[in-house]
Amino acid sequence: MATLAVFYLIMPSGTAVAQSGGEASDRAGAVSLNEEALKLVAARDYEAAVTKFEEAAAMDPSNKTIKNNLALTINSYAVAVSKSDPRLAEELYQKGSDLEDAPYNIFMNYGVFLSNNARYEEAGNILDKALNAGKFEKNDELNIRVNLGMVYFKRGFFDEAIVVLDPAAENFKSAEAYYLKGRICYTQGKFDEAVENLEAAVKYGKSGEYGKAASELLAKVKKESKVESNFQSQSLYHFKIQFDGEKRNDVKVDKVSQFLEEAYNEVGSYFNHYPEAPTQVIIYSKSQFKQASDSPVWVAGLYDGKIRLPLNDILTSADELKRLILHEYTHAVIFNLTRGYCPVWLNEGFAQTLEGEGLSEKQIANLKKQISRKQIFDMKSLEGSFMGISPESSVVLAYDQSLSFTAFLIEKIGQSQLVDILPEFSQGKSMSQIFTENFYSSYEKYQTDWLENLAK
Repeated sequence: MATLAVFYLIMPSGTAVAQSGGEASDRAGAVSLNEEALKLVAARDYEAAVTKFEEAAAMDPSNKTIKNNLALTINSYAVAVSKSDPRLAEELYQKGSDLEDAPYNIFMNYGVFLSNNARYEEAGNILDKALNAGKFEKNDELNIRVNLGMVYFKRGFFDEAIVVLDPAAENFKSAEAYYLKGRICYTQGKFDEAVENLEAAVKYGKSGEYGKAASELLAKVKKESKVESNFQSQSLYHFKIQFDGEKRNDVKVDKVSQFLEEAYNEVGSYFNHYPEAPTQVIIYSKSQFKQASDSPVWVAGLYDGKIRLPLNDILTSADELKRLILHEYTHAVIFNLTRGYCPVWLNEGFAQTLEGEGLSEKQIANLKKQISRKQIFDMKSLEGSFMGISPESSVVLAYDQSLSFTAFLIEKIGQSQLVDILPEFSQGKSMSQIFTENFYSSYEKYQTDWLENLAK
């Protein structure tokens, strides 16, 4: 869902209306300033162009063409700086959207900008204005509907999302819209409707991005539906739980419900973030979990957009269950903050931190041993999934490093400062870039300092 900068500039037309000398002079001056501004736009000097258009609009307030040029230039300027200077971009979008008769383009791009920064409630309000602003350029209605549908999805407003997406799917035969509808139905546990929409996405998307994504999700839905299609559901304040009704007591549904709501407050307080949409939780037996997820044997729980908990054969105590729920719900909150772009080591480091136990003496001793053997992972190599790591002892090392390095950063940088960087991952920034911009030192330097501290 890319931001679209729709840009068109028109020269003011002449007028046959009788004018006084002062009015004629002002209009001529406005036309001249407009021409200068157009040249600045062509040179991509949007800042200077906006100033010229504002001067022109002040000289001839009734000239709609100049006003339109001003609005569209503000729009293009905001798009151009949205990644490099998001604060300026927001100021520009706000200025543009406050203009009289602002074109839908500004609301469209402003809404996408807010969505990309995980400000979904504001994004929804702005995108709704774009959708109701009038006639659209080709494909812009599709863009607005898909982005607004995604915003509703992120907020847990599933019915509203489907209403917005239906015309996008049916009128445009959009693979992206069908794919998003499929994701929503899958999240709701409506497997038949999910399959129908995902098959349409595959049909219209073919070998494109959303066709491929739909094909992958379709296979996942079909596999999970064999296990979950007859599961019961229970709604809490902030969660929706699905479970096998015949195994309700075995999988500790009541205790899970209690610990989930406690985690909502505890983890939410740590990150100062409380997801608006209900988090989906699926409780399995051990065998059901293996059938639905195909996870390695060492996986005790999973978050992949839904929290998946294999309980009855694994957990032996309430404390262990609580730690598992805190761990997996932390992943859910971080996903919400970063749109899924958080480095895995930091994600796992925070999740283990929230479990509350910290590094044991045994873990510290193992880390020291691996450092002495020079068998430690470079942290950059742990930014991706741990699923492909083997043997299991290496997986343990990856988790221990993640917790240790995260604890070191919290000590050196501060918890709130480390938490505050999380939304920057959703803007496409790398860990190296974030370290340099926020903490005035390099990724490599922090890692070196951590290893030296650990080796003492």
